[in-house]
Amino acid sequence: MKADILISGFGGQGLLSLGKIIARAGLKEGKFVSWIPSYGAEMRGGTAHCYTKISDKPIASPFIDSPDIAVILNQPSLDKFKSKLKKSSLLILNSDLAQPPKLKQGIKAVSFPLNKEAINCGNIKVVNNIALGIIVSLKNILKKETVIEVLKETFKETRVLAANLKGFNRGQSLILNKDK
Repeated sequence: MKADILISGFGGQGLLSLGKIIARAGLKEGKFVSWIPSYGAEMRGGTAHCYTKISDKPIASPFIDSPDIAVILNQPSLDKFKSKLKKSSLLILNSDLAQPPKLKQGIKAVSFPLNKEAINCGNIKVVNNIALGIIVSLKNILKKETVIEVLKETFKETRVLAANLKGFNRGQSLILNKDK
């Protein structure tokens, strides 16, 4: 098993945290992981991205040319990275801030209004964990129980943890209810 994951959006959307959570969950499951953030002087409000890799085998390079999974949270990120998607890529798109593109054949895209969903969960800052719930539901790379354990370790304050767990669960329910 190997998963190359690209997460990109505006600074402040929790994309770097999402990459770290995925990497920590992979470590807990005994996998090899890498996490490489990329953000410029813009920070909050500017564009940023990270590469996270999970593998059953040692990772030769932390960089990703063509992601297996791309979480794209805004239009500038989509414009920058859509050409990197390969036939078997999964694109998770925040339709509140990016328009679904015409994609190469074979790319699976799921598009949800993640900002709206986060607000419905009571906190705009859980967009990233809604995306995490989608990843766990669609890809067999991490166990739900491990991800919940990492969320509990990451968010110590009760209200913050509750909001992030609610976002994670909402992401999973979006996939469960997608075709209903």
